[in-house]
Amino acid sequence: MLVRLLTIAVAVPIIFLCTYLGGISFLLLVLLLALFSLNEFYALMVKKEYQPSFLVGNFFTVFFILFAYFALKRNWEPAHSAILTVAVAVALGSGIFLKKTKDSIPNLAITLFGLIYIGWLFSYLLFIRALTDHGAFLFFLMLTIWANDVAAYLVGKKFGRIKLSPYVSPGKTVEGAVAGFVVCVTAAAIFSFYVKELNLTHGLILGVIIGIMAQISDLVESLIKRDAGVKDSSNIVPGHGGVLDRMDSFILTAPVVYYYLVWLINK
Repeated sequence: MLVRLLTIAVAVPIIFLCTYLGGISFLLLVLLLALFSLNEFYALMVKKEYQPSFLVGNFFTVFFILFAYFALKRNWEPAHSAILTVAVAVALGSGIFLKKTKDSIPNLAITLFGLIYIGWLFSYLLFIRALTDHGAFLFFLMLTIWANDVAAYLVGKKFGRIKLSPYVSPGKTVEGAVAGFVVCVTAAAIFSFYVKELNLTHGLILGVIIGIMAQISDLVESLIKRDAGVKDSSNIVPGHGGVLDRMDSFILTAPVVYYYLVWLINK
């Protein structure tokens, strides 16, 4: 527990500072998190004796995130879609350079899944950060997700009896999930008073969205680890497992939150 707390004490101020400052510091932070997460995912697939293309996945992950950064002030969505199409074409085309044809389809599918699941979806962190001058919406997202995670972990560990998804994540419980959701919505209501672009209604709706999506996103990564037969994506983060383990709740949540913000608040 001490190691876990020390890691939090070191990492959280750095994350907050980079988020507040934005610019290159935040870009580098997202790139670092994305590349570690992607390579942890591909390493899990290697454990299953698949051979994803690390080169293609890493290249397009960097490309997606750099594009997101430089396209923030422009009409980015049409170009973003075009870039995803190119990435899919290159990932599939890379199959002709494989040294063996056995498992070529799974290898191509895993390569493609990795660059979309991590490279494409991580880019939404940059889009959310850019909606306000100092990343207020992203701070809101981080704090509510962390409130959800902490409450789910503590309540589930102390009071959890009913397994939420025993075949995917045996440690997660219904009691923990409910506690995480309730605390997430409560935290969102509180934090909405500190984000001038939000009112209580939007805060509560976002709390519900985040409380649901964060837990689904977490379970998706648990499914990947379960399939690979491991508890953590790596051991690079002292006391916390891997970078992907720390980012899992954001992966599916960030895009949904972004579109809520741009369609209903920043319209």
